[in-house]
Amino acid sequence: MKNLLLTGLITIAGQYPALAQQSPPDTVPLSVDLQEIVISVKTGINPDRQAKPSAPVEEYLQTSEKVGMIKRGNYAWEPSINSMTTERISVTIEGMKIFHACTDRMDPVTSYVETVNLSKVSLGSGFEANPNASNNIGGSLDLRLNKTGFCNDGLDLNARTGYESNGGLWVGGADVSYAGPRFYINSGLFRRHSGNYSAGGKEEIPFSQFTKNNFFTNLGYVVANGKAIEGTLIYDRASDVGYPALAMDVATAEGLISSLSCTVENPLPLFYKWENKVYYNNIIHIMDDTKRPDVVMHMDMPGKSRTSGAYSTLNGQNGKHRYSFNWDVYYNQSYAEMTMYSNNPDEIPMFMLTWPDVRTLNTGLFAVDEYRFDDRHSVRLSAKTSFQRDGLQSDFGLNTLQAYYPGMAQYKNRITGNIAGRYQFKRNAWETTVCAGYGTRAPSVSEAYGFYLFNTFDAYDYLGNPHLRQESAVETSLSSGWKKLPLEVRAEASYFYFTNYIIGRPRADLSHMTPGASGVKVYENFPHASILNASLLLKYWFLEYFSWNGRITYARGQDDRNGNLPLIAPVSYDASLTFRNGKFSAEAGIAGAARQKHFSPAYGEDETRSYRIAGLSAGYGFKINRVIFNLKAGVENLFDTYYSTYASWRNIPRKGRNVFINLGINF
Repeated sequence: MKNLLLTGLITIAGQYPALAQQSPPDTVPLSVDLQEIVISVKTGINPDRQAKPSAPVEEYLQTSEKVGMIKRGNYAWEPSINSMTTERISVTIEGMKIFHACTDRMDPVTSYVETVNLSKVSLGSGFEANPNASNNIGGSLDLRLNKTGFCNDGLDLNARTGYESNGGLWVGGADVSYAGPRFYINSGLFRRHSGNYSAGGKEEIPFSQFTKNNFFTNLGYVVANGKAIEGTLIYDRASDVGYPALAMDVATAEGLISSLSCTVENPLPLFYKWENKVYYNNIIHIMDDTKRPDVVMHMDMPGKSRTSGAYSTLNGQNGKHRYSFNWDVYYNQSYAEMTMYSNNPDEIPMFMLTWPDVRTLNTGLFAVDEYRFDDRHSVRLSAKTSFQRDGLQSDFGLNTLQAYYPGMAQYKNRITGNIAGRYQFKRNAWETTVCAGYGTRAPSVSEAYGFYLFNTFDAYDYLGNPHLRQESAVETSLSSGWKKLPLEVRAEASYFYFTNYIIGRPRADLSHMTPGASGVKVYENFPHASILNASLLLKYWFLEYFSWNGRITYARGQDDRNGNLPLIAPVSYDASLTFRNGKFSAEAGIAGAARQKHFSPAYGEDETRSYRIAGLSAGYGFKINRVIFNLKAGVENLFDTYYSTYASWRNIPRKGRNVFINLGINF
């Protein structure tokens, strides 16, 4: 352990864009506000300041020690916050609720946005979440879109292209914008295409290819002084997506996301902004096993998720108080089915509703007030309460589940909510924050109504339980930091104690349906569970052009029997050394993790070995006439290390050596 910690503090890591966002003290695009991590620049996440400008959204999210990425393949990684995954976190786009349409979570919300269309990614830790977050305990992500805004920038055109040697990944696209004092529009098209990637040692990973196209448009119009309407349209389509860690691939994953909002400045006394938005999104996901060899039983598995909603937010300030009030509502339909075809043509296909047309209506009220006593002391209090009605629209699905739960009601009403408080103290270079919160969440669609969902991680079929009690948790966190150029140090820890923790447990009296499955697990409420997260961050700027960044994180999760919870990271570390001088920049470093000792065999985990990977990158910007060029090149996993991590689904190995080159052009 001593050598590990020493390595983590001394070594340098530049292979991830997430680690490459350090820059000179006056232009640091990664700002840290303790409980909230915001990645932003004035006009968006500037790809030209990243080590790899072509990186997808998921790689940018890894900047925070609170965010992890679960990888089932080469595409659409599932985010986790504070060691909690989809069921316990909220992911929104501009405050819009969007839900995945795949029972295997192959299509997280983050997969439907490109970095060229982002202005910032706001991460709320625990119950310190955004106003439109619902049903979350671990935290929230809100992806804010890159809207040109009302200004006099005029016409702007950008083009980007990139290539990566591992998998032959090609990325390219262009975006155009026009901004005036009363009207703006920005629109773009981006494409990614990759073949199978190779792990360390040149081992090809089959079924890891993908193709993705993303189109977006944002526009706004000032209808009167202080009043504006804005609209957003995103269309994203991924096809021929391989998932080597799963039993099936994806034929298409398609998302249509739209919204219309109205903003009023100074609408009422004591309030400086009022935003109202309506939105609709339609996600369609079609799984495919036709390209897999030796399929025991062919299955068709389409799924869809449709959500319509609205919210209204009032922001105000009066004296030392800064406050916000929010009302939101959404209605979601989640539907997934499976048809299994026997290899024997005389046998009749078997049909199941795996998400039996689940309907969810949720509406909530949120309020927050931050009071600053003086320049040193401040207190922030927030609360949200929500009413949720969920159940089964399908009579066939209801009758099927009633065979396991006689007398279950078709619909169920629930009240959820949370309350949180934060005290912050600042003095000179010191900043300390203490937080506490309590909240509840309703079971997810799969947890309450899922019907024989096969989990390749532990090889069990999962059955939902409509009689689950709501899960609740108490959160406490402490953060303390010291920042005085050229040095910054920050330590942080959070602890979550759950009651009625929801997780699957084997049922010996039930027979599995998936060929080769180990059995059936039914979602149950555990009496209690706990998750601890801790991190240490160190930054240092020196010799005018250099910056150094090091980070170590630790997490531990246990259930009521002192067993290990799944997908909890071991001790991990990364660090980076960055050089910037004018138009030239260079980065180098390593990242790694210790051996995973606290794994969970009951949930399909085994021990993952320690690993260490290195990377290099460099960039140069130049101008020819009025055209600006930015060239970036580098290598990831420099020594072609073969490795997998705790978040590698079924130990799928990560990418081996990868050489990349990117070119950005601004006209």
